[in-house]
Amino acid sequence: MTIGPYPTVRFFTRPRNLKGSLFFFGGLAVVIIGWVIVGLLLEGYGFVILFRGFLPTVLMFLKRTPYLGRALDLPGVKSVINKIAPAQLPV
Repeated sequence: MTIGPYPTVRFFTRPRNLKGSLFFFGGLAVVIIGWVIVGLLLEGYGFVILFRGFLPTVLMFLKRTPYLGRALDLPGVKSVINKIAPAQLPV
């Protein structure tokens, strides 16, 4: 926890992050109960909802790495990536 416990709790309990937090922690509970596949799907959905603002930045970074960049430039993958993270991000 680089940012500390209080900011972490505040991030997960913000009203705009509540849906993602519920899916993420609900998925964690489902994994603990024993339904691993369903739990991982719920966690993944919650993760995407929580961090969707960071996703374009992460994808742009990955596009610039040597091996992943080539894989992300494949025709089918590139069209999906460009919908999520346009070629030029506004600064």
